[in-house]
Amino acid sequence: MPRCSRHKPPNTPPPAPSRAPPHPPSRIPHETSARKAHHGDSSSPTQQHEHCDEAIARELAEEIGITIPDLTGFVTLDTLDADNLRPGPSSEGTRPTVQVREPSGHRGRSVVGAHLVLIRNGAVLLGKRHANSAFAPSTWHLPAGHREQGESAMGVIREAEEETGLTIAESDLSLAHTLDLLDPGSPIPRIQLFFTASRWSGEPAVLEPDRCTEWRWWPLTALPEPTVEYTRAALEAISRDTPYTAMGWT
Repeated sequence: MPRCSRHKPPNTPPPAPSRAPPHPPSRIPHETSARKAHHGDSSSPTQQHEHCDEAIARELAEEIGITIPDLTGFVTLDTLDADNLRPGPSSEGTRPTVQVREPSGHRGRSVVGAHLVLIRNGAVLLGKRHANSAFAPSTWHLPAGHREQGESAMGVIREAEEETGLTIAESDLSLAHTLDLLDPGSPIPRIQLFFTASRWSGEPAVLEPDRCTEWRWWPLTALPEPTVEYTRAALEAISRDTPYTAMGWT
């Protein structure tokens, strides 16, 4: 069944004489109809050779006894979160009212990693990753972790305590470097944040032996081999007071 358009074509006969609506100007009548059972179906059906404004005028006259001489079309726009819309059936032969398209792959997304750079007497704390680690086995790396759901990059404080037992206050952290990494083995870009700490309490201990087998202080001028490549690049950039590095991008 055809639906109304918003434009009245030329040469349309004038509507019948009107009478004042029996409603105060500040109130608007709304229609609730059992026949409009489909989500998104809220228009008045037109009859053959009937235009939109004619259909609306006829419906108003038939259903609530109001005759309106002139109708003016208008459009309202709003935005909704499609993920929170309740799905429902559409009218037969019509497309769904809302079609949600999932983003392809990870376009526009990045994994955020947070790293802790603890420097004492010119030496930096590095841990040797377990030989069975999925990432960088038997390689030296900073205390680090990915940002968890609902967590800011300050989750590095939690990671450090879980891995080393060190306690650090958020107020003692400073962002020292940002490394924009595109790993050749992964299509997902990674934003690696490196935080320095002005102070901390405790001594590093191996609390997760399945991930790290030892912690050791290494001179910044003599990092061990092998050290994670982007970790080495970030530490060298920090020593030069360089705030940003892009790595792996062509």
